[in-house]
Amino acid sequence: MGEHVETLVIGAGPAGLSAAHALACAGRAVTVIEAEAIGGAARTVRFDSFSLDISGRRLSSADPAIRAFWTALLSDDVVEAPGAMRLAGEGAARGRPGAAIGALLSARLRPIANSKTLGEWLTRRFGRRVARRLGDYAHKLWALRPDETPAQPACPSFQSEAAWRPRLGTGQLWDACARAIHAAGGETRLGLTATSLRRDRASGVWTVTAERQDGVVEILTADQVISTMPLRELMGALSPTPISLFHACELMYRDQVTVAFAAAPGRRRAPALAEIHDPAIKAARARALEEGALALDYYCFEGDALWTADDASLVAQAVAEAQRLGLVAPGSIRDAQVVRQRKVHPIHDEACDEHLKMIGLDLRLHFSGLHLAGRAGTHGDSAEDQSIRTGLTAAAAVLARVTAPVRVAA
Repeated sequence: MGEHVETLVIGAGPAGLSAAHALACAGRAVTVIEAEAIGGAARTVRFDSFSLDISGRRLSSADPAIRAFWTALLSDDVVEAPGAMRLAGEGAARGRPGAAIGALLSARLRPIANSKTLGEWLTRRFGRRVARRLGDYAHKLWALRPDETPAQPACPSFQSEAAWRPRLGTGQLWDACARAIHAAGGETRLGLTATSLRRDRASGVWTVTAERQDGVVEILTADQVISTMPLRELMGALSPTPISLFHACELMYRDQVTVAFAAAPGRRRAPALAEIHDPAIKAARARALEEGALALDYYCFEGDALWTADDASLVAQAVAEAQRLGLVAPGSIRDAQVVRQRKVHPIHDEACDEHLKMIGLDLRLHFSGLHLAGRAGTHGDSAEDQSIRTGLTAAAAVLARVTAPVRVAA
């Protein structure tokens, strides 16, 4: 038998670290395993000419507990993040929310709460004209048309709240969180990928098999497990095989390819964050980085033509689109970098709620002591604070000795 811990957390992204931090600060023994790096998709990568926040997400939440969480870790080391702009094409930028007066009146007369699809919600919130442009962006994000997308999980992506970012990038928050976990007696182990999970019915102990980067297999046991693995992958790793595995296999995710490079400015100033509406531009977002650098985010499916394209082709495409948008000057590109990140956005189609309902029932009946956290781990909504919220919820369940999994997002 390998190493035993009271609570094992799979994944050192925002959800896993939030959960581990809450448990460690409560005096509980906790170990976090992570395949890649602290912060997961929220990490900050530093290159020669600039640094890059992989997710590009800001700190935004109306929940006092979540705001207190990051404030305690960073104190005053956060700065205000400008609101997102909208690039309609060829560099034309519009402020957010950018709705016409008629659309605002329509939103008052036709309540948003009645909207069943994202398309209806966007129309009632912003008006038909703006909704069409936002629909093009939504299609890039989820590969679904707005009338195919349920409203509730998607709506947070189009709402604007006051936002902040750590002065040195989002990775600064999660590096500070990992240090706080260690100071409180917890442990974080990198380079370990969980490959299988089994619960002993008699003892209630979980056995987790994890593979190191050098191929060596390690066995860890735990009283309870918090998983932030993409829900589809988790269900495939559970033993015995869950009866809801068919439903889990139907869950879909969008992956992200980011192309970043330093360049001289173009005819228009690059915004801090911009959604690109023009369907002729394949990039979904543009982000200004420090030192005149720019990042373009593309959403795709792992294994498709965009994901498997070589770096040189991706750089050429991103540079051409940035020039078309007027954000960079021709012939000035240097230090180009390509970063691929898996499973950044769960996709919610019309059948998703039924799949999640069946998965949740299966987990509650047969996999006691397993808790879900994270946007991909719960197949949750698009709110900026979703990952932290689910991590704190999972930790609270462990502290309260709740053995059934927390509710799967549905």
